[in-house]
Amino acid sequence: MKVRSGIDAVHIPRIASSISKSASFIDKCYTKAEIEYALSHKMEARRLEIYAGRFAAKEAVAKALGTGIMAEGISLLDIEVIPDASGVPTLTLYGKAKEKADALRVTSSSVSITHEKDYAAAICVLLCDEEV
Repeated sequence: MKVRSGIDAVHIPRIASSISKSASFIDKCYTKAEIEYALSHKMEARRLEIYAGRFAAKEAVAKALGTGIMAEGISLLDIEVIPDASGVPTLTLYGKAKEKADALRVTSSSVSITHEKDYAAAICVLLCDEEV
């Protein structure tokens, strides 16, 4: 068993600026389920926290996979982080991110997201049954 981890922090105003500058930013970075989750919150400040937290989580996941975003063909849309019924962030991988996780023989994943003032941060831990 091997443990892989990744961590990232995002300045929430940077995400807000990206959203306001580009109408396509949200669609390029977030899955339909992530967008629906963000839009389910009435307050814009909370939606921005959600978008920033998901962005940090995606970066953390990519780091745990050992690739980073836009490396080895992994895109932001290959990584989805949405809450389960209890509100716990759950990770679903698609495309090249799933292929990489399968190659590493990921057996379990955990993602945690936090927000404080102008920052969002996330950590990802992957358990792998691998000897790479």
